[in-house]
Amino acid sequence: MDTPDTLALVKGYYEYALGSSAYQHWRREARQAWDFYDGTQWSADDMAALADVGQPAIVINKIAPKIDNLAGTEVAGRTRITFRSRSGDSGEERTAQALSDLAQFVAERANQPQEVSRVFRAGLVCGLGWLDVGVQDGGAGEEIFCRCEDEMQVVFDPMAQRSDFSDARFVARERWLDAGRVREIFPDMADTILALGETTAGLPSHGLGGWGEAAVAYFDPRRQLYRVVEVQHRVMAKQWRVRLPDGRLQHSFDRAVAKQRGAVVEQVALVPRVMVAYFAGDILLDHRPLGYDHNRFTLIPYVYKRHRADGRPYGLVRSALDPQRELNKRRSKAMHLLNTAQVIADIDAVEDPAVLAREAARPDGMILKRAGKDLRIVRNTDLAASQVAVMEQAGRDIQDVMGVFDENLGKESNAVSGAAIQQRQLAGSLNQMFAFDALRALKKHLGEHLLALMRQTFTHEMVLRITDHLGASRVVRLNAPLIGPDGTPQTDAQGDVIRVPDLTAGIYDVVVEEVRDDALSRRDVATLNALRPDLMVG
Repeated sequence: MDTPDTLALVKGYYEYALGSSAYQHWRREARQAWDFYDGTQWSADDMAALADVGQPAIVINKIAPKIDNLAGTEVAGRTRITFRSRSGDSGEERTAQALSDLAQFVAERANQPQEVSRVFRAGLVCGLGWLDVGVQDGGAGEEIFCRCEDEMQVVFDPMAQRSDFSDARFVARERWLDAGRVREIFPDMADTILALGETTAGLPSHGLGGWGEAAVAYFDPRRQLYRVVEVQHRVMAKQWRVRLPDGRLQHSFDRAVAKQRGAVVEQVALVPRVMVAYFAGDILLDHRPLGYDHNRFTLIPYVYKRHRADGRPYGLVRSALDPQRELNKRRSKAMHLLNTAQVIADIDAVEDPAVLAREAARPDGMILKRAGKDLRIVRNTDLAASQVAVMEQAGRDIQDVMGVFDENLGKESNAVSGAAIQQRQLAGSLNQMFAFDALRALKKHLGEHLLALMRQTFTHEMVLRITDHLGASRVVRLNAPLIGPDGTPQTDAQGDVIRVPDLTAGIYDVVVEEVRDDALSRRDVATLNALRPDLMVG
């Protein structure tokens, strides 16, 4: 594929998705969901209207504690990724255990549990989170990283039909870079990219998508930033499947690599291959195959739910927006009614009406009226009580639509028996089974990525110290040369040193174990068991 065709393809993917109704609607809803989670729940117009009548803009955030409860449940019950041999061979089982230990080592180095938790919380709030998994240069060589990507910087394929975007044609990620970062990352193309500031200065800083709509801007004149887009996409390519002399099956898109060292070609298939391209404006900066053996997108999505009509994701917050608004408005109105009063009086009942208004609003006010004149002060207690009743109903509505009840949070409720409390706790747990099921799928995909990356990256001899979930520590050696009786390393038929365990051999299944993957302190365990005995943290 030549450069103009490649640029047209990846730019068309990105700008079409950016301007699609599904992405635009999701983005607006996602920003609103995060605002409500963070406590920004009044619009500017509503706050201005309240200020005109002296009414407070009160926020009683019922959404954030429920999201935090679910996110905290995930933290308290974290699971770990392990591998099992599909053949059951004892040697492969030992290798599978070594891979499991190595996965635990990678998780500790990359803060994987914390990053997965951030992705899970993002999915609960706005319906979509992204985990970026890859290899980077570290202080001691190459290392595997797991990072929660900002979901607002990732553009998904709106044509994907499956709930987890597994059938997506592409996934795009945008970055806004200043001139210094552009020169650092793209030194050979920096001058061309920086010229975008002269040619597109008149365009809006944030485009609405191409294809007949407003042009997508790749330069923000206000912030002096340049938009650089990464697009991971699939193209059809030939894949050689060969049988190695030791009987193993190997796949490769490179014919020369596939046929080396006496391998026998068993099949040539046309399969999707993941490519990665970078562009800015009409400048293709780079285009090459993704350098990972798993042949998948590096960005793994966590999707809470997707709208059936247009496929846009949505989170747990969306259903609670209206009752949360109602609760805030009723609380604000009730406070306003309690702090104000109506005065019914003859026109000359008092000497100064301003003094009357001020004193009537005070609980200890003193008002002097003229004799024979009518003056009545009407308190709004009954009206305030009706507002509070509606507010309480809105609070119950939030519980119902989110499926997280006060009993799940350990709060006092109207349940009068232990059985009723347990039933509501069970109902709250069942309501969120799909959220945790999607999290389990994310971890399974993560395990498949890690398996391929570990086999590709950790080919040198390593000594690891692993702490398991019981707190025991042990030393694990990987890729150690097999020493023969004569004290020299053993070699295979091709003259290569035989290393044990051989991480590249065998077929393994990913298992998400239902055990904690991190060691909590005794105080943490005691606190969790006291607050949430249903979790039974050991």
